Amino acid sequence: MFESVVRRLRGSVAASGSEFRDQLITAAAMVTAPVGWASAVINAVLGSPAWTVVLNAVAGFAVLGFWLYARATGRYRFAYLLAITSLFGVLFPAMFFASGGFASGVPVFFMFAIAFSAIILDGVALRVLVPLEALVFTATMLVAYYFPQLVTPPASVFSGVMDIVYSVLATGLAMVVALRLFIGIYERNKTQLTERNDELARVDSVKTDFLAMVAHELKNPLTVIGAHAAESARRLAATPDADQSEASNLAVIEAETDRLGRLVSQLLDLGRIKDGKLELSLAEHNLDTIIQQSLQVYRPLWSQYGNTIRVPRGSAAPLVMVDRERVVQVLINLLSNAARYTRDGLITVGVTVVGDFAELQVSDTGAGIEPGLLEHLGERPVRGLGEGVHSARDAGLGVGLMITKHIVTSHGGELHLQSQVGVGTTVRCTFPLAGPAPTD
Repeated sequence: MFESVVRRLRGSVAASGSEFRDQLITAAAMVTAPVGWASAVINAVLGSPAWTVVLNAVAGFAVLGFWLYARATGRYRFAYLLAITSLFGVLFPAMFFASGGFASGVPVFFMFAIAFSAIILDGVALRVLVPLEALVFTATMLVAYYFPQLVTPPASVFSGVMDIVYSVLATGLAMVVALRLFIGIYERNKTQLTERNDELARVDSVKTDFLAMVAHELKNPLTVIGAHAAESARRLAATPDADQSEASNLAVIEAETDRLGRLVSQLLDLGRIKDGKLELSLAEHNLDTIIQQSLQVYRPLWSQYGNTIRVPRGSAAPLVMVDRERVVQVLINLLSNAARYTRDGLITVGVTVVGDFAELQVSDTGAGIEPGLLEHLGERPVRGLGEGVHSARDAGLGVGLMITKHIVTSHGGELHLQSQVGVGTTVRCTFPLAGPAPTD
C-alpha cells in the first residue's frame, strides 16, 4: 500500500514538469497538505480549541491552493515563496501559540519547514529565507518563553502528549515519503540523462564515421589534383615565355590542395583517436634534424603573409624516442596556426632540454588568443578566433591542436599554451629523450 501511494504521488510529481526543483516543490506539497488536514482532525478529536483546528485545516488547504496556482501558472518557486511568507512566517507561529507552545508538537513542524526550505531553495533565496525562517521560529519560541500568558495551553496533558506524538510521527512519515519521492525524481532524471547521453554518443559516432568516410573519399582525388598541378607547374616552368599568371594560379592550386590534404588527414586522425587506433612507430631521431628538414620542405607554409622564421642560436639538438612522422605533423600544425594568425611577423622555433624531455617551442608575434578560447584549445574544436569562423581555414586551430595534444601525450609528453592578445602565442610540447639527459 505504501509503495502504491508513493507511485501515485510520483505520477503527480512527474506532471509538474521537467524542472528538478519544481518537482521537489510538488513533492513537498503532496506530503504537507495531508499533514495539515490530519492535524486538524487530531486536534478536533483531542478537544483542542476550535481555532486551532481551523488553523491546521487552513494550512492544509493553503498548501493545496499554492500548489494548484503553481501548476496552473508554472510559477512553482514563486508559489513556494508565498508559502514561506504566509504559512511558515505567519501561520506556523500562530499555531505554536494556539496549540500549547512548547507542550505541543509545533516545534517539530518548525524543523520540518526549515528542512524542506533548505532542500528546495537555492541561490539568494536559500541564503536569505532559510536563516530568516530560523530567526522567525526562534523569536516565536523566545516570546513564548518570556510571555507564557500568550500561549493557549493544551486541553489536557494527554492532549499535549498525543499532539507531540502525532507531530513526530507525521513529520517523520512525511520526510520518508518526501525522501522516496526525491530519490524517485533523481533516479528518473538520471535514467533520462543516461538515455540522452547514449543517444548523443550514437549521433557522435555516426558523425565520426561519416567524416571518416568523406575524408577517405576526398583523399585520393586530392592526391590526383595535387600531382597534376605539380606536373603542370613543372612543364610550365620549362616553357619559354610562359604566362606568369598561370604559374601563380597553379601555385595556388598546389597550396590549397596541400591544405585540404592536411585537413582530410586531420579528419582521419580524429576518427583514429576516437577509436584508439592512432598508433606510434617509435625510433631514435634527432629533433633538430626533424625541425630543419620540415622548415625547408614546408617553407611556403610558414612564409606566407610575409612572415619570417628564426631558430635561436644554441638551440638544443637532442636525440628523442618518437614517431618521426607524427612529430613532423605536430610541428606543421603549430607552424600552420602561427602563420595563419601572424602578418609580417616573426615565428620562432626552438628546442631546450628539460629533465628527461626535449621541449619544442613555437612562438609567434601574431594576434594572440582570447583567454576564453585559450582554456579550451586542445580539448575540443573551438569556433574560431576574434570574430569567429568564416571558413574551414579558421576551424583548423581547434582540430589541429586536439590532434597535436593527443600525439604529444601519446609520447608521454605535455602540451602547454600561453598567449596574450595583440602580443602573440607560445606553444610548448615535450618529447621523451632517447636516453638519459646529459649531465654537466
